[in-house]
Amino acid sequence: MEGLGGEDEGSKVIALNSSQAAEGELYVDDGKSFEFEQGAYIHRRFVFSNGKLTSSNLATSARGKSLFSSGCTVERIILLGLSPGPKIALIEPSNQKADVEFGPLQLRGERNPMVLTIRKPNVRIADDWTIKVL
Repeated sequence: MEGLGGEDEGSKVIALNSSQAAEGELYVDDGKSFEFEQGAYIHRRFVFSNGKLTSSNLATSARGKSLFSSGCTVERIILLGLSPGPKIALIEPSNQKADVEFGPLQLRGERNPMVLTIRKPNVRIADDWTIKVL
């Protein structure tokens, strides 16, 4: 999985394998201090399997809570290799719906693979969440 771009929001590009599954990690800290040594960072694990994308915490600290926070949200999720058909995405635990669009990924060159794009799920990178593609 590719990381997020931008200061406030970003996109995730997820390339699925032949079983339509993927996993990856995201690490974020302030980028300028050594406060990560005291637990001031975000470390997330992302897993896509059985039509669900899950974000879970990998950061461990003595207090059990991260000392670093971020207001960054995911603006869109692009799934490469998912079969067409899903119409909506359901975000848990908020039970919100996000728009889903199937179409070509615009690349420089001749080959434009088909992708499923989940637009504006507005989930925070620091939170636990699941997005079900229905």
